[in-house]
Formats: sequence, C-alpha cells, structure tokens
Amino acid sequence: MRFPDLPLVILDTETTGFIPRVNRVIEFACVRMEHGKVVDEFEQLIAIPGEVPPVVSALTHIHATGLAGKPTMDGAREEILSHIGEDALIVGQNVSFDIGMLKGEGIDLSARAWIDTSMLASLVYPELESYSLGYISRVLKLRHDPVHRALGDVHATMELLGHTWERLLTITEDLEIPLRSIMDRAPEGYRRFFAALPKAETTDHPMWLMVPKPTPKSPKKKVAVPLEMPSAGTVELLEEPLSPHVLFHVIDEAVRNGGNHLIATKNLHATLRAFPVPRGVGIIHPPSRMLDHSAVEKFALQEIYTADEATLALKLAWYEPRLTDDLPLHGEERTIWQGKLACTVDSAPYREQFSDIPPVTLLSHWELLAIAADKTHPGQVLFKNAPHVIIDDASLLEDTATRAYGSALSIDNLRAAATGNTPLSAFTDLLQIWVEKTRRMQDLIYITSEHLDTQEAKGLRRQLVDLLGNTSLPRRTQELLKSVQAFFDNALLPDRITWIETRQNGSQFAESVPGRIGDLLQEHLFKRTPTTLLIPPGSATTLREILPTGTETHVQSLPQAEKMPLSFIPDMAMEHVILEPMGDKVVVLMGSRSRIEDIFVRYSELADRKGITLICQSMSGGLGRMQAEFLACSGPVVWVMTPWTFEGVELSAGVLDHLVIESLPFDHPSHAVLSKRAEHYRSAFGEYTLPRLQHRLYRLLRTFSLYQSGKGGVTFLDQRLDMKDYGKTTWAYLRSLTGTESAVNQEEVAMKPAPKPEEKKEVKKKEPKKKKKSSSAKGKSEAESQLSLFNGV
Repeated sequence: MRFPDLPLVILDTETTGFIPRVNRVIEFACVRMEHGKVVDEFEQLIAIPGEVPPVVSALTHIHATGLAGKPTMDGAREEILSHIGEDALIVGQNVSFDIGMLKGEGIDLSARAWIDTSMLASLVYPELESYSLGYISRVLKLRHDPVHRALGDVHATMELLGHTWERLLTITEDLEIPLRSIMDRAPEGYRRFFAALPKAETTDHPMWLMVPKPTPKSPKKKVAVPLEMPSAGTVELLEEPLSPHVLFHVIDEAVRNGGNHLIATKNLHATLRAFPVPRGVGIIHPPSRMLDHSAVEKFALQEIYTADEATLALKLAWYEPRLTDDLPLHGEERTIWQGKLACTVDSAPYREQFSDIPPVTLLSHWELLAIAADKTHPGQVLFKNAPHVIIDDASLLEDTATRAYGSALSIDNLRAAATGNTPLSAFTDLLQIWVEKTRRMQDLIYITSEHLDTQEAKGLRRQLVDLLGNTSLPRRTQELLKSVQAFFDNALLPDRITWIETRQNGSQFAESVPGRIGDLLQEHLFKRTPTTLLIPPGSATTLREILPTGTETHVQSLPQAEKMPLSFIPDMAMEHVILEPMGDKVVVLMGSRSRIEDIFVRYSELADRKGITLICQSMSGGLGRMQAEFLACSGPVVWVMTPWTFEGVELSAGVLDHLVIESLPFDHPSHAVLSKRAEHYRSAFGEYTLPRLQHRLYRLLRTFSLYQSGKGGVTFLDQRLDMKDYGKTTWAYLRSLTGTESAVNQEEVAMKPAPKPEEKKEVKKKEPKKKKKSSSAKGKSEAESQLSLFNGV
C-alpha cells in the first residue's frame, strides 16, 4: 500500500463526550509515518476524576477499573506531545473533533496542518453509502481492531488513507488541473497533502469516478387503481392498503388514462430510488436539491476555501452534478451547498423545469403546496388547465403543508453562507447573540411581540434591509435572509406559531408556521383543482386538520393487501428481543432516545459476545451511516431507533425480517406545533392525538411492508393495547389493516431466534459497470463545464 511521502501522524482519541473541557479524553493513540513507513506507534489510557459514563463504557469497553493506576492527562501530556512531534501533518477521521478535545486537555494542535480522512474518502469512493470508519472498514476490509478503541481506529484510518491515496494516483491530467487550482486555495494541510501527489500520467479516466446509479425495479404485483376525476369542489379520498407500491400503479394508471395529472409524494428522493418512473413522466425537483450554475461560477472564483469548501469545490469539478444525488456530499459540505450553491425559485435551472411540462408530473408535497400558494411562482403553469392533483400518503399532509406554508431558518446554513462575507458574518453573530439572549438556555421558546420589539431585534431588521439591498449576494443567501426577515415580521405573529429551537446536536432553528393549515389547503388546492388524497383505511373522518368542517368528500377503497403477521406479546423481555432476535435483520422501535441509550448500555457488550451487531440511534452515527452498516452486516443485526426515524429509512427490498414496536408512538406532548394545534379541539386526545397515532402506525406498517423479507412480521409489546380502551381500539385498527382475524398471543408466534452467525461473508464494494455520461450533461449550454470553472482563477 502506498502513502504520500510526507511525515504523518495519524491520531485518535476516546472521550467521555463531545464538549471540550467539559468532557475528558480517556485514551489517546497515534502512529507516526515517514517516507510511507511506520516509525512509531503509541497508545495510552488516561485516568480521569469520577466515573466513565456508562454509554462510553458500552461503546469503547473502557471502564473506570481499566483506568485505575493510569496516568492523568497532566502526567501523560509531555509523552503524548513527544509522539506527535512538531513537523508532521496531522491525520484523522473527523480529526477536528480530536483536535478540539485535545486542546481542552492542554494539547493545542489547532495551528497545525491537518487532513480529514473521511472527507478525502468521500472524494474518491462515491460508491460507498457512508464514510463512517466502521462501515468503511467492513467494506474495504481495513485492519480495525479493537473497534472503537483509539489504536484500532488509528490502524483503520491509516489504511483508509493508503487506499484513498492509491485512488488519487489514478487521476488524469484534466482532473489534476482543477485539483491543483482548488487545493492551492485550501488550508495548509490539504495544500501539503495534494502537493505531494505526483503529476498525472494516465489518460484513462478512473472507473471509480463513473459509478452508475442503481436502477430500481418495477413492482411485481399489480394493484388496480381507479383514477376518477373528482367533481368540482369535492375531494376524492382513496383508501390505500399497506402495499408499498400503490404510488407506482397510480403513476402508471395516470399515464394510461391520459389527461393532466400532478402527483405529489411525501419524499420525492425516496420515491425515485424505490421504483422506476414510467417514460414520459415529468419530475420537478425542489430547488434545495438543485445546483445553481451562477452560484458555482462565484464559488469557483473564491480566493480562499475552508477545508470543506475545498473538497466540495473539487467534487463539483470532478462529478459535474446537477442534483445533490449526483455527487457524494459528506459532512459540512451539505451546509455549504444549502448556504451558497443551491437553487432558489428564481434560479435558471429550477425555472427550466417548467418550460415543457408533460401531462403527468411528479413532485413533492412541499413543492406542490409552495407553488400553489405563490401566484408569482414559475410553477403556476402546472395549474393552467386545472389538472387532477393526486397526493400520496396524505396522512402526512398536515406535517408537509406546515413546512411548505412556514419558514425554517437554519443558523448553521446562514453561517455557511456568511463565510468570507464580513457584513453577513457580523449580522449572523448578532443574530446568534439575540437567539441566545431570547431563549435563556431553553431548548424551545415561543416568540411573542415583546421579543420582536427589543432594540436588538429592531437593529437586526435595519441590517436586513441593507443586506438584502446587496444584489451581488448569491440568490440562495438572499433567500435565507428573506426567511430571517419573515421571522422578524411582527405583523405575521397573530396567525402563526413562531419559535426558536435548539436541537440535540446543538443546531439552532428559527421557525414560523401557520396555526391551522386546512383553510389554506382549501384556498390553494381543493377549491382550485380536482384533488384526490391517498389515505389510510378508515381515516376519512379523522383528517380534520387538513379537511376542515364543511369539506365535501367522496370515499373509495382499494382492495387490502396480503395479510401481514401481527402479534401482541406484552410480557416479552427486551433482553429476549435484543439477544435472541427474530431473524437476521430486525428493527426495534422505541419512543425516546434515553430509552435507546439505556438499551445500548445494557446489551451492547452482551450482543457483541453473541455475534449480534447492535445498532442504536444516536449511539451509532447518523441515519445514512446506520442504514449502510445495517445493510452491510452479514450476521444477525438489531437496529434500535425511534418510530419517526423508521418512517424515513431507505433500505433494500426484502432485507427486513421482523419489526418490534415497544410502545405506541404518540406525538411528543411538548411538540412545538402539535401541542398548540391540540388546543383547538374540544377533546384533543380523541379528536387529534389518537387519530395521528393511528395514521403513524399505518405508515410504520407500510414502511415494513416495503422492506420485509417475508420471514417474519410485526410484534407489539405495549400493554396499553390490552389495558386501555383506546389501546383496544387501536389494536382492532391494526388487525383490520393487516388482515389479522384475532390477536396473536405469545404461544402462537414462532419465537425462533436468529441462527448463530457463520463466518462473515465478504461484503463486496459496488463495482462500476461501464462508463456513463455525467448526469449534468443536460443544460450544459447555459453554463460552462464545472470542470473548467475550477481550472484556475
């Protein structure tokens, strides 16, 4: 394996948490390389005052007893520094975290040159589903033992660097030219790393750069879908079964029937990955997922790049994307995309989608509603001939309409947009100060007129006027500033729910949404054009938030799908669920992250000893990483997550053996929007909360039906299904959905644990099949090739 001819120190830490000076480093390891050879290896456990948090012990297998007698950081600092040295390039996986934690311990490497292997890997391994070290180690067969220990992570990181370097050695001259131009403007670590790359000699484009996208398959089972045009003023309600492919047949039937149809899906991205769209169907992509060519031109001329901006700039040059799906976005690159590069409704690539509209067009809930509500929107052409609007998964329409009619400003996106712009950076700093002063350490606070009448708020409004007058700002940045302006508009407060929220990962949002959305849907959609809503069976009278009193409706029902095995086992111990899983790939849904953390602490080491992989939300990385690791596991795997997360997973058909639902997934009682809407009902629980629960259960079962292997079923553990009247009603509803005649008790369920894991099978990388033109080939007449844009300033 080859490495750059540079002095390198690959390092990693294990810590008690994520906050420097608050949390502590409990293990450090590093390997030093010179001329491509290892010359030094070091690891050290570090004693700390107090206990090691249980979740950290479960993750790392480091316990307080293992730290007894080890040196404290004061005793180990000098030795650690001697192994790091003074001249080597710092290398690590998500290394900025390690640098921050070490600085908190008095080892300041912040001025040293560094490179992040996760970002480098994302440059040259577009076929990977995740860039977590655990997943990459499994796919590339890196030396990674012990997992989650510092030295094991260092060994894997070193090999990942070698694999990445070897792919970089295969680039051609036309790829090298933008690389040199971009990395000359990058931070020192990236300048040094890429300066060590030899001059390109090959003329054959690397195959890894041309990985074709997987082609989804058409569903095998046919579902007959009657698509009748509703009469004027009447909303057609089509009750759909649990079959996950109804939308495919709706689209197919719309093409066959002729006429104009707008078909809206809750998640356009997931829909396009799930099944092939029939030929001739138009697709309207949301602006946030599209690249603005004019923004790229400005970005290419930027004099200095941050590390993440540099890797993103190189991906724009190499992959020439049109959409976010066309390149391997990773880490903070997503924030930069949203802050600087994404289209707005005024961007040419987005507007071009409406220049030649076919009779059948597919788009997202959000896009449909945003277009319908804005009379100046270029997409108004879609409504020119009163098309038949069909909305899939309408049980989620309240949630998607809330977002479409509202505004949500990510402070992180605004800060990314402000990079390199002094006035905008100063404004973002003042906005952050106002947010902190207003929220007073609370995670969620509702905004009142008193908050918006402070001198600080008035000052921010004045600055906004000046900033929005700067027409040289990228359109995406202007759009973000307009969201701030709407948030601070006192006149909008009476009919809206407006709040500031700090989420668990520390990101902050300023949001404002309508108090009710039913009347807006009536005005913009139901009274304007024939509309059909695809809804869960039996829910026609419970969708009151989107179908307010007085809405004329007509109900039809599709035939129910095949029966789904359903069981209720209230006395099943969680130990049995985790350590004797009912299949090779099992998902367990739990109502809170604290409960999931408790499961991880209790069972992760036990599961590991039994050869069972335990993946837990918040303990095992983000959704993309968890999905990738779940699919890559060759032995038994149990994935524990919240129901809300499960609704958004994207797996492969036929991989999921069993679904276990521990507790009924009610909405959180303190939800910023739903708790306020519940106040409008005389009986909030029966009229609003319980119907939303049943709609969610339907969606959970349908998600399972999309990915089920046919080897198992769904098991509920919540005693309330038997002990409460609403539980019995809910259980009867579940049985009607799944075609189960009677509740299945413990004795009737085949409680077969997963077979013992055999020797682990090889997990093969996705191999490129053949050369394929860049997906951005369309529309190149409007903009230069992005490869040439980055060739030099």
